[in-house]
Amino acid sequence: MATEPPRRPRLEDVAATTGVSIKTVSRALRGDPKVRESTRQRIVAEADRLGVQLNDVAAGLRRKNQAMTSIGVTLGDCTNPFFAPMLRGIHSVASERGYLVLTADAQNDPELEHRAIRSFFAHRVAGLIIAPVGNDLGYLANEARFGSAIVFVDSPPPGLGESMDSVTTTNAASTRSGIEHLLAKGRRRIAYLGHPRSGSGAEERWAGYVAALEAAGLAVDPGLVRDNLVSEEDARRAAEDLLETAEPDAVFVDNNRLCTGLLQSAAYARRRPEVVSFDRFELAAAFGISVIDSDPYDVGRAGAQLLFDRLADPTRAPQRLEVPARLVVNDKPTY
Repeated sequence: MATEPPRRPRLEDVAATTGVSIKTVSRALRGDPKVRESTRQRIVAEADRLGVQLNDVAAGLRRKNQAMTSIGVTLGDCTNPFFAPMLRGIHSVASERGYLVLTADAQNDPELEHRAIRSFFAHRVAGLIIAPVGNDLGYLANEARFGSAIVFVDSPPPGLGESMDSVTTTNAASTRSGIEHLLAKGRRRIAYLGHPRSGSGAEERWAGYVAALEAAGLAVDPGLVRDNLVSEEDARRAAEDLLETAEPDAVFVDNNRLCTGLLQSAAYARRRPEVVSFDRFELAAAFGISVIDSDPYDVGRAGAQLLFDRLADPTRAPQRLEVPARLVVNDKPTY
């Protein structure tokens, strides 16, 4: 039998446990610069622990159901072309149901992501879709416990992806197929350029790389690995070092942003190793780069559908969906 979610703690509860006034709690959670930073951090941490959120809607809307006909979406970096089709997929489902989509750009900044999430909940969006940046999102477990509808897309953080709805692509299996493609062409020194393994996506892609090499009787060579890369510039510098010192005969890149950085490397222009990149991007065919197309539009649609399923049935068990990715082979540059 379904049970009602527990009563959400209020500002008064945070004030009582931190020893400050309710007004100070409110000001701290709104980011008022007049609140001392140490006090603000203490209040925010306690609010996260208790599951307290501001309600910016309540002052203007006095109605029984304060959830709005809008959903929030936080994206890791809106300049990454991967996210545009994903957002379009989310919009396509939301518009079918008459919902407005509000979007926040985390700019690869976990603190900015945290503030955006708090702001969405303060504005009482009906639900939230998150393409996470930070690896410390444990405070969202409280939100789910209090009945908030939350879906992770692309790369759910470890420890939460199993307890909340999420949509990923076939990271491990598709990476393995990409490496097997290179192995079948006689490549043996296959390098790896990767982003931080804070989310499940990066971990799964790395696992696919390792599994493909091991199945071919090859050990992972640490000298061929450059990871914990975030920006195009990170990838460009890593590629310069990798291609000049390790001399790989092929490179696997675990996302399109890092692959763009690889293409900016002077060492790449000189050596032209064969490349497979996770996620498609416009210049891939022109440079003869094979890509693993993770179909972000379908990932976005699936995430939005899961969110509305959760809104329709808050008590159902969490689901994790996988959208199949496919290898697109681009053997010869077109320029």
